[in-house]
Amino acid sequence: MTHTTPPPVACEVVHGTPRDLLVVTIDNPPVNALGHAVREALLQAAERLDADPMLGAMVLRSTGPVFVGGADIREFSGPRRDPLLNVVCDRVNACAKPVVAAMQGAALGGGFEIALAAHYRVAAPAVEVAFPEVLLGLLPGAGGTQRAPRLCGAALALDLMLTGRRLSAADAVAAGLLDVLANDPIAHAVLWAQQLASAGGPVRRARDGQALRDTAAAHAAIEMARERVQRDLAGRFAPARIVECVAAAVDLPYEDGAAVEARAFLECLASPEREELVQRFFAERAARKAARSTASE
Repeated sequence: MTHTTPPPVACEVVHGTPRDLLVVTIDNPPVNALGHAVREALLQAAERLDADPMLGAMVLRSTGPVFVGGADIREFSGPRRDPLLNVVCDRVNACAKPVVAAMQGAALGGGFEIALAAHYRVAAPAVEVAFPEVLLGLLPGAGGTQRAPRLCGAALALDLMLTGRRLSAADAVAAGLLDVLANDPIAHAVLWAQQLASAGGPVRRARDGQALRDTAAAHAAIEMARERVQRDLAGRFAPARIVECVAAAVDLPYEDGAAVEARAFLECLASPEREELVQRFFAERAARKAARSTASE
């Protein structure tokens, strides 16, 4: 008997008035990592949303306890495969129709970047968001260094990216990174998407956020971050580049800042620090797995 693996992303059309919804479900256990097949499917879903006149909006959701746990780290050891995550995030963000992210669990790294690429974000109260890339010698490379500061300001964005710490959903809403909390984020997102589709009008994009309007405060936060990196993270490769990417978000148009981010990400990807930290990550994960196996015997 032949067993087929279900696709990691499923698309369902929910019929409504005046137009239908496209509900896109990421189902890629255990943490819904953004592997190649997932990225391809998300890109195709965004194209379908804009191309089909019967569709009025899209809901992006997932299964399991985690919304999206980030990139598939195993892919970092081989050649990069198109579509890259920054391309997927940019295409989702460019959709002319509303995209609502329904977050039932943690959104980490690339998962948080996918949520920020959506136009609206609904989260369960227990959700946490984070940019843990720095812990692997990397930086958010799919628009995170450009979108997050425009929503929450330079100071908080830098703190999240330099520490990798998790932020609660309530604090993320207060900061402007998420929109609303809901005990049933999927049902809330579907209803909101239907309302947005009915109302029409332009979508709201993170790249147009106004949290960097106070440029003096933003530049002060950047200088403090530079001092912090020199004092506490001297010798680390990624942190200084994170600061420069956020500085680009303050000083440059979005496209130019995104180009700075793309170059810095490639530099981090090629760095010995990144390779060492990723090897350590896999070694520690293997040790934990072995410990659990021994404990269960």
